[in-house]
Amino acid sequence: MQTFLFIWLGQIVSLFGSSLSEFALAVWVYQTTGSITHYALLSLFIHLPSLFISPFAGAMVDRWSRRRVMIVSDSITGVTAFAIMLLVFSGQLQVWHIYIAVGISSVCNAFQWPAYTSAITQLVPVQHLSRANGMVQGAMATARILGPSIAGLLIIKIHLHGVLLVDFGTYLFGLLTLLSIKFPRRKKKITRRRVSIEELWQEVISGWNYVVIRSGLRKLTIFFGVIYLSAGVLQVLFLPMVLSFASEKELGIVMSVSGIGMLLGSVTVSLWGGTKRRIEGILIFAFIQGLCLCLGGFKTAVVLAAIGGFGYLFSRAVIVSLNHTIWQQKVPQDLQGRVFALQNMMEKSLLVITHLSAAPLVEFMFKPLMSENGMLASSVGRIIGVGDGRGMALLFVLMGLLNIGAVLVAYRTPELRRVERELPDADRFEVGNTESDNTEQTVLMQ
Repeated sequence: MQTFLFIWLGQIVSLFGSSLSEFALAVWVYQTTGSITHYALLSLFIHLPSLFISPFAGAMVDRWSRRRVMIVSDSITGVTAFAIMLLVFSGQLQVWHIYIAVGISSVCNAFQWPAYTSAITQLVPVQHLSRANGMVQGAMATARILGPSIAGLLIIKIHLHGVLLVDFGTYLFGLLTLLSIKFPRRKKKITRRRVSIEELWQEVISGWNYVVIRSGLRKLTIFFGVIYLSAGVLQVLFLPMVLSFASEKELGIVMSVSGIGMLLGSVTVSLWGGTKRRIEGILIFAFIQGLCLCLGGFKTAVVLAAIGGFGYLFSRAVIVSLNHTIWQQKVPQDLQGRVFALQNMMEKSLLVITHLSAAPLVEFMFKPLMSENGMLASSVGRIIGVGDGRGMALLFVLMGLLNIGAVLVAYRTPELRRVERELPDADRFEVGNTESDNTEQTVLMQ
């Protein structure tokens, strides 16, 4: 655990720096252009490159040293941050520079995330995997909670170039932690030095095939598609829905309480370790998520929105941690990069879909239905209200019911409910050896 804790410390510092710079650059883009379109494009450049490269990144992560992948990813991202900082100091920063920079960071993240997630299996004893995954979720929650608020203060005190300098320092810290340790060596299956494009594509397919031919893992993936879809809707519409009946100050309170929920959920998993049968824990907390979504859209009340946000993100931290643990235990080391990259691609795909579709769906369908003279005003409107923001509230309630329905279907699906018992644990790593940078990497062809 000592090696993992050291890396985790470096990554939480690096994540915090990334959160600072993302917020500061987003503010700069909006203030400079005054355009919501440019602001929205920034979000697409953050997500789309990672989405397209993820399948191939996962295959290459399985072929290479995970430690080396993380070192190279951190190095490129740090150099990119340094280049943007120089442009700010010279007064030559343009919006398109930021698009390119966040696009490069997105590509690096496509390599970094599956390498980091699959490396946990190399570094952590099996009985502590859930705790380690909870700590990773806690690091993300800390960055999300503290990053924007601290970045807002730093922009006033030290301006954009100062924030970018802090971010560059956090990348250096994360890089130094990786350079100072070694990873345990993975078991080798087939050793190759070079691979053609066709072979690389076959390796990508092999990761997908590993999931498809195992009914329990396939149905777990489908179930998480519902979880990610509801998360995307929440990310896009939660803020405007709360603002439809609350002030900016009250919104800040709701967002803070919600963020604390994710942090406490992560801490809970880290200390508790999760249920013995993790799939049951996932289903229980997914059911709670559904109730929280319904609660958040039920009435125009700040208290209900705060409770709903807190419960939803608390449950999400537990769900994601337990899900990662199942995959880390059931998927061989030489396939984990591909499998986690495919999960990342699915999550990002649904996030992009909700970003593009949620607002038009509310504007042209749900809002008219929930207007004072809308078709549902005399029925559903009597329960959740009518008028401004109630169309978004209806969508939240429907997503909550979808979550609850997915849980009930999953519980009545034997292959999913028994996925931990019916699939054997995969081999882990060779105890006592370390993974050097010149180690020949392996590929498990399925």
